[in-house]
Amino acid sequence: MSLSTIMTPPNPDEYHDYYEAYISKADRNDFLRAFEKQPQELRQVLGNLEPNQDDCLHEPYTWTLKQLMGHLIDCERIFSNRLLRIAVGDKTPIPGIEQNMYVANLDYEPTTMSDLLDEFEHLRAANVLLVKRLSPESLSRIGTASDNSISAKAILYILAGHVVYHLEIIKQRLA
Repeated sequence: MSLSTIMTPPNPDEYHDYYEAYISKADRNDFLRAFEKQPQELRQVLGNLEPNQDDCLHEPYTWTLKQLMGHLIDCERIFSNRLLRIAVGDKTPIPGIEQNMYVANLDYEPTTMSDLLDEFEHLRAANVLLVKRLSPESLSRIGTASDNSISAKAILYILAGHVVYHLEIIKQRLA
C-alpha cells in the first residue's frame, strides 16, 4: 500500500479538539505532495518582501513576520520529535511547549528571512524523508503529548495544517 493511499485524515479520537483548527486545513487530496510543497509556498509569500517588512508588526499581531517564521520552525522541530517518538512506540509522555517563550528568547534581528525560509525547508525535507519510512502501523500509534492522547498521523496533519493556518494570516497581513 502506498503512503499516499494511507494518508487519510486522522479520526477525531486521535487528537485533542484544540488541534482541529490545524488538522482541518491540511490537504486531504494529496497530503504528502502538499506537505512537501509548503516550503515553496512560504518562499513565494515571504521570499521577496520589501526592506524591513519582515521586522515590523502588523496590528493586531504581536509577532513580526520573522518571528512568525521562527514559530513555524520551532513547531516543525518540536512536532517532528513528537511524530518520531510516537511513531516508533515511545510511550514516554511528551511535555507541552510555551510558544511565546521560544519567540521571546530567540534573536531574529540579525537573521534574514531567506535564512529562516532555508531552515524551514531543510527541516521539512527531513520530515518528508521520515514520513516515507513510516508504515501505516507507525502512523496509527498513539502516544501522549501535552497531557493528551495523539496519533503520529494526527501530528503529521497538525504540522501541515499549522503552516496553512499561518499562511492565511500572513497573506492577510500583507494584503
